[in-house]
Amino acid sequence: MRKVTASEAIRAIPDGSAVIFPQGPVDLVELYRAFGDEVERFRDLTIYSGLSFGDYRFLDRGLGEHFRYVTWQASPRLRPLVSAGKIGYVPIRFGDVHRVISRTGPIRPDVLFVQVSPPRNGEVSLGISVSLNQDFLRAAKLVIAEVNPHMPWTAGNSRVPVERIDLAVESDAPLGEYGTPPASERDRQIVDRVLDLVPDGAVVQLGVGSIPDRVLSRLAEKRGVNLFSGMLTRGLESFVESAKHTPKVTTGELAGDAKFYEFCGRTRLVRMATSRVTHDVAALARLARFVSINSTVEVDLQGQANGETIGEVQISGVGGSLDYIEAATQSRGGISILALPSTTEGGKRSRIVARFLPGTPVTTPRYAIDTVVTEYGVARLRGKELRARAEALVAIAHPDFRAALAARV
Repeated sequence: MRKVTASEAIRAIPDGSAVIFPQGPVDLVELYRAFGDEVERFRDLTIYSGLSFGDYRFLDRGLGEHFRYVTWQASPRLRPLVSAGKIGYVPIRFGDVHRVISRTGPIRPDVLFVQVSPPRNGEVSLGISVSLNQDFLRAAKLVIAEVNPHMPWTAGNSRVPVERIDLAVESDAPLGEYGTPPASERDRQIVDRVLDLVPDGAVVQLGVGSIPDRVLSRLAEKRGVNLFSGMLTRGLESFVESAKHTPKVTTGELAGDAKFYEFCGRTRLVRMATSRVTHDVAALARLARFVSINSTVEVDLQGQANGETIGEVQISGVGGSLDYIEAATQSRGGISILALPSTTEGGKRSRIVARFLPGTPVTTPRYAIDTVVTEYGVARLRGKELRARAEALVAIAHPDFRAALAARV
């Protein structure tokens, strides 16, 4: 691990490289600043990344002229760029990302950017972001790390030998943060309904967003619950501290604030794991009472879900929900839940629709979906014929839209 300035690190990237930038809350302040300053030296760079909670400031200069940006998990913040056709989107199921982006995969990474802790005893910690990085570290030819003393030393598979890091850039900037979206009264009603479906002794996976975040913060109300999830947010701290048992917690990513990260570094209960573990459908299916709790953009009356687009605009990605939905379906006593408000903000549009518009992607096929929850009720779809599925979904739609939906059954 050789210490360099951020500018020196950027200059070490060969033009024409496939470069992997971090996902989630990881925010490389020094490296992103230097990338903007040095971007004109490139003519044919391709940057790949998943969902970022940051401000994407590395896209401020040079996009489309000096580099391309491709994502497997778009963000609402990218909506104008997606609409303008300025970024690329590659659909990848999250459990397959480490196979697609690998030494022998369709996308072969040349350079990896990561954020790590300062070294201890010949190792650094990936801290809050492990899921894909251990595989990417093995695949990339050049590894550039931003070393940040605020990065916690988390338990589990988070350690990396210092010799695996080629270039190290020091930074003392605060870690990137994720703030739970504000909850409405209908969100709280949905959370109550979801909690009623979670059995005691369950192993629970949660997506990210207002509803899953708040389910997480209240899971201690159930007995004997453990967590096994791709990402966990600040509600995890409340769960661990309030649980009446010693919970088992496995996750690949952590998203919150400085206090939350400090907590996750202090406790040994939170075990970090790679996506090979957190999204292993066969292994998860062997867990009894495995419960997946996710959200989606819209559900049609056949019971299939679109979790990626609004109209023709890509706002999200395939993600890992289908990995967990399949595992919950196969688990003894398991249940998969898609929870969403019945309408868009302001109530102008129903999120239960008669049919998807032409061209709308099906993120979760109709045969995979088990249970759909809105503030108006619970629709159990598994085993129901198409007409009965449609009737169950109409019954939990917003009352203002039920008549129009029922006419399409």
